[in-house]
Amino acid sequence: MALPTQLTTMLANQSLPHAVLLEGGTQAFRREIALELAQALLCESQPQDPNQASLFGEPEPTQKPCNTCNHCHKALQNIHPDLFLAEGGAGARSFHIDAIRTIRQQAIVLPNEAEHKVFVLHNAHTMTTEAQNALLKLLEEPPDYVCLILTAPARKLLLQTVISRVATVSLGAAAEEALDPEREALLQQHTAAITQAMLQSGRPYAMLEATAPLEGDRDLLRELLPCLRRALYARLIEDITLAPRALQWIDDLRRLEDALGRNANLNLLITRLAGLGL
Repeated sequence: MALPTQLTTMLANQSLPHAVLLEGGTQAFRREIALELAQALLCESQPQDPNQASLFGEPEPTQKPCNTCNHCHKALQNIHPDLFLAEGGAGARSFHIDAIRTIRQQAIVLPNEAEHKVFVLHNAHTMTTEAQNALLKLLEEPPDYVCLILTAPARKLLLQTVISRVATVSLGAAAEEALDPEREALLQQHTAAITQAMLQSGRPYAMLEATAPLEGDRDLLRELLPCLRRALYARLIEDITLAPRALQWIDDLRRLEDALGRNANLNLLITRLAGLGL
């Protein structure tokens, strides 16, 4: 499969950033492009001599990956010592900090055979907040030979601090991907409880009770806030008399999402969320 033009241009100009996020498309497509990009970075084919003309009078462009060199062969067989693949499981927050710690340890070791050491992080959006924060140091100050390739359905699913340190390449509109059933059920449960508490009157502590399970779980709060906005929109459509309160709450939730993306204090954010229904 040919790499997107944006990536081939960067490779040809040797301007590919040290960290790239591939977003959009299907999970399988992102994986395929990520592995092909990794192979291209490891490929040992050399640029064509501009003085060596083809039969048509112009230099033949050198394509990477060439699929014929020793590095390409090893990458294709997933046995290249300078190619590292990592990802979580099926769960929404299954990509843990231990995997990032291992990557950081490997990154300080010089490449074994190639010019680069390439780390592919599939489904980076399933990283826990702690894992994403642990990755920041490597994103900020990577060794010259290190290249990181992240994949995710959409960049917005990652922390803003991570997004600001990678170059995003779009692979098209993201395909619908199934959520982990247990996680989805948990989100629905908390969404219903908090939405109900926000709309209740005469129970000043209802929101405190409903938001108590969020304490210490930044990832759950990050997934929950968009669900709450959608739930409020749905209730607003059913009952237009909710408009003044619901619209204000939706704006407040957006501000909480922005603050969460900037790594604001978790306890303070939960307290502000609880205050919306008081």
